[in-house]
Amino acid sequence: MPHDPASLHEVLESLARDDDPRSFLWIGLHDPTLEELSQFAEPLGLHALAVEDAIEAHQRPKVERYANHLFMSLRAVEYQADDIETNEINMFLGENFLLTVRKGSGHDLRAVRRRAEGDVAELEHGSIAALYAVVDSVVDDYEDVAAELEVDVSEVETSVFSHERTSDSSRIYRLKREALDFRRAVIPLREPMARFATGAMPEETQPYFRDIADHLARVTESIDSSEKLLDNALNAHLAQLSIQQNDDMRRLTAGATLFAIPTAVAGVYGMNFHHMPELAWRYGYPFVVVITSVICWVTYQRFKKSGWL
Repeated sequence: MPHDPASLHEVLESLARDDDPRSFLWIGLHDPTLEELSQFAEPLGLHALAVEDAIEAHQRPKVERYANHLFMSLRAVEYQADDIETNEINMFLGENFLLTVRKGSGHDLRAVRRRAEGDVAELEHGSIAALYAVVDSVVDDYEDVAAELEVDVSEVETSVFSHERTSDSSRIYRLKREALDFRRAVIPLREPMARFATGAMPEETQPYFRDIADHLARVTESIDSSEKLLDNALNAHLAQLSIQQNDDMRRLTAGATLFAIPTAVAGVYGMNFHHMPELAWRYGYPFVVVITSVICWVTYQRFKKSGWL
């Protein structure tokens, strides 16, 4: 990444002399090294701790204010096949610049930048408009992910309460884990967005951040609802498993009883005693077979009537 710090100083000095609030510098970096980011940190006056946070992975979403700039870290979220993937976006907001540091392959900011450049009304607010465009695009993705998560939760509910035997516990657990990861990306942003909407940003930009705060509230409600439904689905699934196991035990018991009847009769006649009156009776064998069959048939009908078979 070739870069001349002197040229960046010149651009910043030119912006400082320019009275037009719409003039600002938007710099986008993708997976930079510490050395590459440091080339921009010195001319822009970025705090060393903020630069370190931007380089280190797995930052918690947060907003921190330094002497001449604001540092913001958030997570872009993608959802595919019951799997949530998060990618960090770290931003440095100054009076006349916005520096974005994107980590990972998700949420390409080039499209966001093109949309922002096409909205002249928003660009009247300078670098804050660029910050809003990035945050708004990330939160819009949150709503899409929340909708897809609700669809998967609905599928799990349908499967759990179907008449077919299903094995939903693993998918329920996986969805609960993904919902937790989603919550970790969304919840920390609510408080800073509320501050942006009520005084931390210029008054003319506050309605935009109120809109983002409203979207975050809806996403949070969706996550809460999905988690509660997953808890209920898991409890219902465990109850269904218990009922199915009880049904299986009853069927096994009924089957064992039916086999026990002829086994008991055969056991009596297999003791080889000499003085058994039926042994010498001409009709003893068919009589025993008929009686055993009748008893088994009556027992089977009783079990079937009671729902055990």
